[in-house]
Amino acid sequence: MKELARVADRDAEVQAWVTRHTDELILKEFASAPSGPLKGWTLGVKDVIDTCDLPTERGSSIYSGNQPRNDAACVALAREAGATITGKTVTTEFALFTPNATRNPHDLERTPGGSSSGSAAAVADMQVRSALGTQTVGSVIRPAAFCGVVGFKPTRQLLPLAGVATLSYAFDTIGWFTRDVADSITMFNALTNAEATQNTFGGKVGRYLSHQANEAQPEALQSMETMATAFAQAGVEVVELEPQPHLESLFEAANLILHYETKRVFTWERANSFDAISPLVQRMFAIADSITYQDYVGAQSELQRARESHTRFMANHDLDALFTPSAPGEAPLLRTTGDSVFNRVWTSLGVPAIHVPVLNGPNGLPVGVQLVGQLWSDKRLLAAASFAESSLTGQN
Repeated sequence: MKELARVADRDAEVQAWVTRHTDELILKEFASAPSGPLKGWTLGVKDVIDTCDLPTERGSSIYSGNQPRNDAACVALAREAGATITGKTVTTEFALFTPNATRNPHDLERTPGGSSSGSAAAVADMQVRSALGTQTVGSVIRPAAFCGVVGFKPTRQLLPLAGVATLSYAFDTIGWFTRDVADSITMFNALTNAEATQNTFGGKVGRYLSHQANEAQPEALQSMETMATAFAQAGVEVVELEPQPHLESLFEAANLILHYETKRVFTWERANSFDAISPLVQRMFAIADSITYQDYVGAQSELQRARESHTRFMANHDLDALFTPSAPGEAPLLRTTGDSVFNRVWTSLGVPAIHVPVLNGPNGLPVGVQLVGQLWSDKRLLAAASFAESSLTGQN
């Protein structure tokens, strides 16, 4: 199996894995996997997602050796569909933002992004066909952008979170990484029991830079321009959109909700193992100290208004998708996992989102665009992403 050889050659450099099954066990399970849409697929699992046969350590020494008794629901669904679980991929601490061991396979001095660092890197380096991740702010889309793979986050609450370590109960969502949109569609169908995705792309997209447009580097803007040109040449109507007020106000509300919830989720860890928590996460908890219950309720009200406004906005314009930057630019150096500035509002809205690679930046690193859709219109978004991918290669 080529993927096993690739791991042997590259894992010491990329460091995408926390723990893996032996090659012998992988080959045995690969041969005996049940028939299904993922038969013949190898699958990595982010180390905040429970597996019955490998520890779930959550990127923290607090959970060293922690062995669940059962698979998370998403892992069980993947196995039922025929996938072979090969190992647990590196996550940042608690799926937050402290940099970890994994390196970008395109440049070992660069970050693969976070928090689904190992999942994105393993797929990009061809060590596994697909990998599960999670997204609470930008933890699927941003690593996919930095590593140059397809990353998909479905509508919030579409997939069960049973067996997945909680970070924010308002925003946590399962997602995955593949090397092309077709594989992402297959994953979607397998995990949701959807029928084979038909071409539901209507041919109308919105170009949206957002209120954070000044954070975009030249390569991100060029990626947007390249995507707009490819769409237009393929006969797609591209609508230029101004920044929307309901999304501007949501940016800080979502940040407040994240801090308030995360501090409460980790009450036991703070009380019993505070010194084992990284300084960056400790500071996040300190920021949350000033957030009151009334602040939280107000932010949730703002979130609800924004979701309602955005549903109307997308429906009124009859858009298949918006396309926006996935990240500010190329992957930065390893001292950071990058900025989620272009991901937060879309994740908090709960809408599906997908990263599609577009070009290489000035340092030869991948850059792409993020397409976002309407709530519960995942298949329509995937069809738009498939069309975007083929438009970029001139294969409509």
